[in-house]
Amino acid sequence: MSAARRHPPDRAKPGSAPFAERLVLAGRRLVTEKHEGVIVAGALGCFAALWMLYDTITLAPVDLRWDASEASLWAQHFAFGYKHPPMTGWLFALWFAVFPRADWAEHLLYLTMAVTTLAVAWRLLRDHLDKERALFGLAALFLVPLYTVKTAELNANTVMMPFWAAALLFYLRARRGLGVADAFLAGAFASLAVLGKYWAVFLLTGMAVASVVGAGTKRFWRSPAPYVMAAGAAIVLAPHAIWLVIERGGASYAFVRSNVMAAESFGAALAGSAYYLVGVTGYAIGPLLFLAALRPSRAALADIVWPADDDRQQAVLLFAVPLVLPALVNLVLPYRLTPDWTFPNWPLLPVVLYASLALVISTTTVAASGLIALALSLAALVAAPFIAYQKLRAGADPNRPSSHHVVEVAEQLTAQPPLLFWGSPELTGGLPFYLPNAQALEVSPLSPEGHAAIDVSGLLVACLKEDAPCEATAAALAGGASRSADVTYARSFLGLAGPPSLYRVTVVPRRPGK
Repeated sequence: MSAARRHPPDRAKPGSAPFAERLVLAGRRLVTEKHEGVIVAGALGCFAALWMLYDTITLAPVDLRWDASEASLWAQHFAFGYKHPPMTGWLFALWFAVFPRADWAEHLLYLTMAVTTLAVAWRLLRDHLDKERALFGLAALFLVPLYTVKTAELNANTVMMPFWAAALLFYLRARRGLGVADAFLAGAFASLAVLGKYWAVFLLTGMAVASVVGAGTKRFWRSPAPYVMAAGAAIVLAPHAIWLVIERGGASYAFVRSNVMAAESFGAALAGSAYYLVGVTGYAIGPLLFLAALRPSRAALADIVWPADDDRQQAVLLFAVPLVLPALVNLVLPYRLTPDWTFPNWPLLPVVLYASLALVISTTTVAASGLIALALSLAALVAAPFIAYQKLRAGADPNRPSSHHVVEVAEQLTAQPPLLFWGSPELTGGLPFYLPNAQALEVSPLSPEGHAAIDVSGLLVACLKEDAPCEATAAALAGGASRSADVTYARSFLGLAGPPSLYRVTVVPRRPGK
């Protein structure tokens, strides 16, 4: 008997490579056989479910960031401007008119903004890419950390995201088709992004630059489109502009001067701009690796940098100008520049990277990209308990005041929660979210003005044991109808306990008769 007969060839053992191949084949069938609307709806639904679960797990040991309480304070009264433009407060008020004041509802609000942005981005991609390229581009956007692991809450950065994407969508449609409705919506959505944060001024600048570049410029300016676009932007932005004039800049101007602008040397500003650009590149690393996997030729790379057709030139300008211009402005007017402010800047990246016909993107490539995005999301989910445990071990987070338990203690002390609070910022910074309609007492509780305010609204005082001045004030307020509780509180996660916090909660009731 021959050796071959005695030892028949081994059959392929089931392993990672064959399993991956089967997954890719299944993905190919999905892309080929299913309608793109079904595929995208399933992808966005899966994205939402996985990242909602990730946020729920990783943030279980901590309270919300202070941004939520800041938005809660703004939402208490309608205005056309606060420290930031008004959109964050408006959206917060609308959302929590429907949902309860709970951490999960705040996480769901941000996730809704992210998924809405990706849905608008899909329409943007399909305007410029075929089905396979657009699906490949959507999978690439799933790898941008600003949509996933970077944050889970609404703030002035994230609130711009869907409006910015919509402005890009309708601007490019108006540029191509000269439609009056598209033009008006482009201007309106751009201004809505500005109402989220002034960072969107860079979007307006990008639109202005794009409007005077390219083969279709004369055709565009001879049509009603640019003037209707300007009218749409002016109509939406006018109330906020009037508010700025009446208030002489108000809190927005003061915030920009004190917290955004910086007095730096040119060298420091140059370093800050370089850090920003490196961070921006880091956020784009997933889509860039996807591009590298396509093995683009020199001709393809040249076509990506500056395409021949007007539509893609417009896309490059609308993506690059708002992304690079902040670094250049920083060299002239130094300010607190961070790549984290680029939350809304990314919807056009797949059009810029993958639209070149010199790139070959097959159905197999699309399926593989979707599986990579899914695998990384699942890997993040697997890592979520360990991330949560690290947050638990780290103890108090200055950006996430431990206010939820303070409210629970106060509710045990009184049936009528006070409308004013005062104390250690590490405990009181998040109270406006967990204690709706509450506001900080801006003067000392022991001053005549403080006593008068307490008589009308009551006062919740929360002091860390190591905060001696706060403890002394709380002791002076104790007695009479006031009630206090000394608390030792340790957060827990999956049966594990974090470091304990010692603090005192004092509730001074209202005395409307005084």
